[in-house]
This record gives sequence, C-alpha cells and structure tokens, in this order.
Amino acid sequence: MPNLHTFNLSTNDLTSLEDLSSLTKEFRKLQVLDLSNNKLGSTKERPNCVWTQNITHLIAHHNRFATEAFNCLPTTVYYLDLSNCNLDQLDITYFKKATNLKNLLLSGNKIKFIPSKWESQSIQLLAMDGNSFGLISKASFQHMPQLSQLRAGNNPYHCTCELHTFVQDTIARGKVNLTDWPWNYRCYHPESFLNTFISKYFPGQVACDIRLVIIISVATTATVILIFVLICYIFDLPWYTKATYQIIRAKYRAHKENLAGDIENFKYHAFISYSHSDADWVRDHLLPCLENNKNPYRLCIHERDFMPGRWIIDNIIENIERSRKVIFVLSRHFVNSEWCNYELYFAQQRAMGKTFSDVILVVKEPIDPNSLPSKYCKLKKMLSTKTYLEWPQQVNQQPFFWAQLRSVLGKPIMTREGANSIRSRISSGGVSVIGPLVEERIPEVGIPNEGPIEEIHNEIIHKNDIELEDQINIEAC
Repeated sequence: MPNLHTFNLSTNDLTSLEDLSSLTKEFRKLQVLDLSNNKLGSTKERPNCVWTQNITHLIAHHNRFATEAFNCLPTTVYYLDLSNCNLDQLDITYFKKATNLKNLLLSGNKIKFIPSKWESQSIQLLAMDGNSFGLISKASFQHMPQLSQLRAGNNPYHCTCELHTFVQDTIARGKVNLTDWPWNYRCYHPESFLNTFISKYFPGQVACDIRLVIIISVATTATVILIFVLICYIFDLPWYTKATYQIIRAKYRAHKENLAGDIENFKYHAFISYSHSDADWVRDHLLPCLENNKNPYRLCIHERDFMPGRWIIDNIIENIERSRKVIFVLSRHFVNSEWCNYELYFAQQRAMGKTFSDVILVVKEPIDPNSLPSKYCKLKKMLSTKTYLEWPQQVNQQPFFWAQLRSVLGKPIMTREGANSIRSRISSGGVSVIGPLVEERIPEVGIPNEGPIEEIHNEIIHKNDIELEDQINIEAC
C-alpha cells in the first residue's frame, strides 16, 4: 500500500509499537496513524523503532503508555494525542527530538508535575487538563517560546502566590490563551479555599511580594534589636546576665565542695561589703568596735578572710552564705564599685523570697536613691522601705550608732569552737580574737583539765561582767 495516507488501527488489542513501526515503514505516503483504544505503550517497548518519515499525525489516546514508551514514538509528527494513556510523568528528551511537534494533547492522564526543564521550540497548543499536578508557575513553560494555547483546567491546584502570579501574568501579557479559563480552574488546597475559583483567589500583597516581606522582616528585626538594646541599656541586663552566670557556676562548684564536706554554714556573724575607698573607715572604726571585745563578733572582710587562690566570685558567694548577716557600707564609692555590685546582687539572691532581715544597710555618707543607676533598683527599694543606719559625723552621736548596730546584729554567744580558737590564741600569745562560729549555743564543760581551759571557763562564768565591759567599750569607740 504505497499510496496509503491514513491508517486507522483503533479499538483493537495491539500491544507493540515496535511491530507497528516495522509494519508501516514501507508506507511512503502515510501521514495519519490512529492507534487509539489499544494496549500499546508498555515498559517492554524497545527504543529501536523505525517509522516512516512522513507521519505527521499520531492519534494514540486511551492506551496504557509508560514513560519508556516515548522512545518508540515517531519524532516527525506535527500532532500527537496521548490523552487518557495513564501517563504519570513525561520523558522530556523526546520533545527535544520532535522538532516539528505543534499540537500536544495530554489530557486525562496522571501527570503529577510539570518538568522544570521541559523544552520545545515548536509546540503551539498544549492540553494538560484533567491531570494530577497542583503547582504551576511562570517558569513552567518558559522554554516553549511558540506556545499560544494552553488548556490546563481540572487539576488539583494549590492556590499559592506562584499560581496567582502565573495567572495574572498570563492574562496580562495575552501571549498564551488559557482556553478553558476560568470555569475549570479551582483551588484544591488549602482546605479553606477548597473549590474556590482561582479567578477569585487574591492573596495579600505582603504574602506574595518577597521584597516587601524582606523589608518588613528587616524593619521588624531592627526594631526588636533596638528595643532589646534600649532595655539592656536602661536595666543593665548584660550585667545581670553575667552575674547570674557567675552565681550559677559558683553555686555548682560550692555544691560539689559541700558534698565533700568542705563548707561549714554560719561561720561569721556578718559579712562586710564595702568599697576599697572606705577600707580605712572599716578598719579604724567598724572592726575595732565589733571585734576587739571580750565577747567579740566574728566578721568577714575580703582583704583578710578570703581564701587565697580561689575565684573571687566563689569567695564572695561562699562567705555570704556562711554569714548570718550582710552589712553594706554605702557610699558614693560603693555605687561605683563593680565588686560591691556583685556582693549586693548575691545578697539579694540569697534573700530571694524573704524580707531582707539579714541585710543591714549602713549609710556612711548621704546618698540620693534617685541618683543610683538602674541596676541598683533593689537597693533603691530597700533605701525607700527599709530602716537603715546612718553614720553620724558628730562624735557624741556615734555611741548610739554602735548600740543600734549591735542590737541589729544580736548578741554574739561563744561556742565551743570559738573557745578552742581563744585557747589557741592564748597558747600562742597572739592578739587575734577571730575564731569560727558555727551556731549560737552554750558549750559543754566536759573539757580535759588544762590551764588555758580554766581561763575560758572563768570567762563563761563571768558573762555578765563581760557584757558590762562591752558597754564601756561602746562608749570608748
């Protein structure tokens, strides 16, 4: 049949494209080949099919094409109908070879996505309605410069900014005609837009304009950072962060030492916090009047009682924890001292949830609470609500100051460990009266008979005389 122009083999049970290519390769004038409603296009098709070069129309709808079957299709066609062939993806290499293809019908398949690099310099009409892809964008057909008609309705579209942009751009340019627009284009996802016509889907400008999103994000981030910086500046958050880190680290180390039995609670009656510039006042006035008595107070000051070789932070925290009271000697120098600031902060942490009854404020010189930095907010509150002791400049008022301070500190009752400290002092001929204080209790008298111990026993018996002498010493301070 050398003059055969149209060959209709539809509605049969044909299964092999390779056999058909061998059958028709001698039909020199064959142009239209109808293979619809058969069983062609299985994965067993081989790529060595040889077709006559005159075929321009291949009608093969309602078959069972696999992607591999594209290798056995004629590449000379102008018109190719593969509708309802159960295709789930495309072989884009075929379309690079089919340089004459103008009309491509792929309706009613199961194509899940449009290939991103789908190239064809000749396709003018493309039908992809009734498939399974939900995403389509401006880039989907950018490599098809001749495309003028597109039918892509009845797909489960995801209504996104990309889809909205594609539709608006396609309609505005008018180069590609959406032949089934708008009635066959509906939203499938998200659920809130289910069955909504895409022509009525208008996402917000902020959601779709990436440049606007970037500008808003940058502006918001900059505002948040600026607010955070201002908060840090106003409330001195870096200092509190640093101090909190230090106290947690030191507490952890102290916990390990406590497990080893190295920490002894309430060693001191009071921890003295003061600026280096106020050290002379502490040494010349405070310590002599509280320590140099028959029944002395056990005080802790950093320059004398801190453990050499340990972290300063650890020394501060440990000695504050081991002191019944904390005395703050307040002055302008105290406010400007970083270490005093730490000591005040740690004392606050220790008193968290309490009424600050173990904190004693001694105002050495007048301070305006409103002039204090913001990080001293707790100190401001204490100065406004808590009774504090003021150091009088008049000499005649100073004995009353010491009486008040001793009243706040309470009576220092000697302990057995304190007695042992005195015995060591007497034996060595020293003058220090600083001895560890564990708890306030009267010592037992079952101590071996030794000379120095008898002296200690006499001191305890004459307790009332000692207190009387203390009152005389107050007047002398």
